[in-house]
Amino acid sequence: MGKCLTFQNPHSSNVLSKKYLFPLLAFLVPLLIRTIPEVLIGPYVLGFDTMGIYVPSTLLWLHNGISFWSFLGTAPLFYAILISIVAAGGPVVFALKIISPLLLGLLGLSIYIYSKKVLGWSPIKSLVPSLLGTVYFVALRVSWDMLRNELGLIFFFVVLTLVGEKRSSWKQNVLLSLAMIAVVLSHQLVAVLMLGVVVFTIVLTLFRKDYCGVVNLVAFSIPAVLFFAAVFFSGLMKSGFLDYSSNIGSPLADWLGFSSYPLMLASGAGLFLYCFLPLLPLIFVSLKSFGNLQIRSWLILSLILMLIPIASVSIFRWVLMLTYPFAFYVAETLSKLKSIKWKRWKVTIRGIAIVYLVLSTATLSFGFMISSPGNPFPLFKATQNNGYNSYVNEIPTSMLQNTIPITDCQSTTNAISWFKLNLDNNSLLLTHTAFYGWALIALNADQVVNYGFDNPITTAATIVNERHEQTYLIWWVNGEGWYGLPTVPSAFKEVYQSGNIAIYNYTVNNLP
Repeated sequence: MGKCLTFQNPHSSNVLSKKYLFPLLAFLVPLLIRTIPEVLIGPYVLGFDTMGIYVPSTLLWLHNGISFWSFLGTAPLFYAILISIVAAGGPVVFALKIISPLLLGLLGLSIYIYSKKVLGWSPIKSLVPSLLGTVYFVALRVSWDMLRNELGLIFFFVVLTLVGEKRSSWKQNVLLSLAMIAVVLSHQLVAVLMLGVVVFTIVLTLFRKDYCGVVNLVAFSIPAVLFFAAVFFSGLMKSGFLDYSSNIGSPLADWLGFSSYPLMLASGAGLFLYCFLPLLPLIFVSLKSFGNLQIRSWLILSLILMLIPIASVSIFRWVLMLTYPFAFYVAETLSKLKSIKWKRWKVTIRGIAIVYLVLSTATLSFGFMISSPGNPFPLFKATQNNGYNSYVNEIPTSMLQNTIPITDCQSTTNAISWFKLNLDNNSLLLTHTAFYGWALIALNADQVVNYGFDNPITTAATIVNERHEQTYLIWWVNGEGWYGLPTVPSAFKEVYQSGNIAIYNYTVNNLP
């Protein structure tokens, strides 16, 4: 029998590979870059909120439970995913180490798809905002511990893609509605941006007299709007606005280090320049000409919200959200510069701009990723002895830390293991927020008392007076402490030390 001969278009495999190459790069490059600091920090997790909030919340809710409405009020989609993995037997730290790079990769892919489908950009041009919006050092800072925010951004770009496309079927509209709900369930601040962009889109659609489009967009936005209003908006309004009229600073004002509205604005402007000064020349070139409604409204909303001092929201978070619209303006500028050449050398301005962008981004991002917190890249040096720079927790000195620096992770594990092995179950361990998640991973939750950011001696005295139980404290050795407490009060006596981390015993007899 003769063999059947088949003929293949020699260009088909090449076309197919090009079709998937750029979206694959948009996903893999951010994922791999975000994996670098995860590998460098070893078996520990990156991010302040990651260890200080996600880990303890997950473990406590699994241990003690949480009411449905309280859980719903936290924008719980990320927690629902994480808790499901941990409940199935996955270690919480390992789960977070896998999820964090994966989220950044998915964000890069979602930005690419939006650029390609809605803006109609070429694959190469679409790759620019995808990579800049994920590997620029400010984007890496978001991915450091703002994982709920990042999940919300992924769904936000899905929403933008669906809003920007012509939806011709009810299935696409239902998908839009579900994506909007997913944003609301992921993160409150991203939901504010999303709803603002949708409102701008509705207004423009009205001006275009596309009444059918307005009806569809309004109708399928209603579930997300109602959910946001019922669960989140009331909470934001209850928090009110910061009051700078008296000399008594609010907790947020004290934490952020400013006590007046002008100082707040000055600090926000300082962070803006700190984050985006290297990109501003490339942003300004296309600031007027790039008129995409969605990206421009995102930019305007973020700038406006920076001016509103809501007590429960740091204005610095709105600064960080500017990273993503700015990435599109930079991509547009690079495209506009293509035709401008030096007459003598025939070198394009675009080529120079690309070299500048790659070198500046790589220098800042890798400096942020691989430098140690104790010896950071010059831009990220701390001005105070607390491991963070002058913008107080918004831009850490290095990615290689969580609530504590990488150099103290093993010592912290050793100290908590010593406590577990050498003290009985009736002994209590006082923990600052920095050590709370660490303690809950190894100890019974009933043995751990979190005093937050307060003075430990007040909590220790209360416990001894009311419960008469042996009370211990985990902290840095004297002279090395972070968070404004370089030395522990004299009522605590050191009983164990590993590196720069120690366990202290509190008794009334230790008082001077």
